[in-house]
Amino acid sequence: MRYVRFLGKLLISLGVGVLLFVVWTLWGTGLYTARAQDELEVTFADQPPVVLDEKGQVPENFTPGPGDPAFRLRIPAIDLRQVVVEGVGTDELHKGPGHYPSCRPGFARPLCTEFEEMWPGEDGRVIVSGHRTTYGAPFFHLDRLQAGDKIITTTTWGEYTYEVTRKEIVPPDSLAIAIQSGTPEIVLTTCNPKFSAAERLIVYAELVG
Repeated sequence: MRYVRFLGKLLISLGVGVLLFVVWTLWGTGLYTARAQDELEVTFADQPPVVLDEKGQVPENFTPGPGDPAFRLRIPAIDLRQVVVEGVGTDELHKGPGHYPSCRPGFARPLCTEFEEMWPGEDGRVIVSGHRTTYGAPFFHLDRLQAGDKIITTTTWGEYTYEVTRKEIVPPDSLAIAIQSGTPEIVLTTCNPKFSAAERLIVYAELVG
């Protein structure tokens, strides 16, 4: 009987431990992201405005470091408002959605692109990755977006509105989105389905204003 009681207490303790871990993973990590977003909002608001060059492009010396605020992202259809950070590594995505950077100091492959990184408003593909679960799950409802929904980016050099054109699901190791199209667009990417990393959900949107 003593052995049975001990085993029962052990199983209960293990069950409670697993439950606490799940609670922290799904909700506790969101507290970390919420605090990080508050700090990013303050830092972003204090940034000096970027002056575009004579071609209307973001100057090459605008190079935020890993985890620095890059721009604000707002998607009214899914009630999303986040500060996007520079970089798509684990530490960066814990703070919020990450802007896919070019391969430069601070960013190594495969978490960067050999192509020139694009910024909102430019004639190219702005790539943003984000968590679908845990750490605030900013892209939890990304699958709900439909053609015509607005994606609004606010930068220190202006505000740019994109309109969703299509969605697709690709293998988790697909590099297709890292290829520049020459079209002024933004691409949002996250895990698919929810609570799994078996695939990637991609949402494409083109600049409309």
